[in-house]
Amino acid sequence: MLPTADAHDLIMSDLEDTTCHTDASDSSSNSDEEPTWGCALLQHVQASIAHDHYPTTGGDYLDAIFIHRSLFAAFPQVHRSCARCFSDLAYSLEKRAWRADRDADTEAVTAFRHEAWMIAASLSSGPGRL
Repeated sequence: MLPTADAHDLIMSDLEDTTCHTDASDSSSNSDEEPTWGCALLQHVQASIAHDHYPTTGGDYLDAIFIHRSLFAAFPQVHRSCARCFSDLAYSLEKRAWRADRDADTEAVTAFRHEAWMIAASLSSGPGRL
């Protein structure tokens, strides 16, 4: 089971971390694992999806998007790989099986893909805000 972190820990780890994904040297030790993309908040969401602990019916995905927007606006340099992570999150939700607590998966997929596009556009156009 993954250790839980409160919101303060997630925010602090985002601000202290200057890289958004693991180095190739870190991922070479476990060649079966893919590199991790995104900030600590999105990595937590990704881990929750991977362990089947991320329902979308309650709108948790909207909370993740809005919290991430706040973090991105405060410190965009740390979130360079978050567009890729949002795309990966959308793909993970898209391929998982339907359940009652996953009723809003299609809406979450659309929202995550839109957020990925917004972050990529913002980063490519310079130090703008969403």
